[in-house]
Amino acid sequence: MTSEILVSIPFSPELKPGRLGPIYEYRHYTFRAGALPNIIERWGAKLPGRLKLSPVALAGHIEMGVANKFVHIWPYASLEQRGGIRDKAREPGVWPPPGSADDYFTEDTKIMLPAAFSPMQ
Repeated sequence: MTSEILVSIPFSPELKPGRLGPIYEYRHYTFRAGALPNIIERWGAKLPGRLKLSPVALAGHIEMGVANKFVHIWPYASLEQRGGIRDKAREPGVWPPPGSADDYFTEDTKIMLPAAFSPMQ
């Protein structure tokens, strides 16, 4: 088991129980020390355009746990919808925020389905 305390970035929606998925893309990045303010600034500038394509369930950084980790979770109706939205976001340069490769060391993506008892269906 891994436990982490995540702090939402200022413009992340509040994570509330509901039916957003049922497919969730959990992405996390390990970033260089001191990069978080730049990441938050770039996300703040680009997220409104990305949100026109689909909602984000949560975005934030790890306060307690793995150091220098940034997390974002995106709900989708299907894997096909995920692929289509990601393609649309890249075409006009809506997403990802620029300069990310300079700050990130690693990236990990997981596709998740909620357990039957999860409040996030």
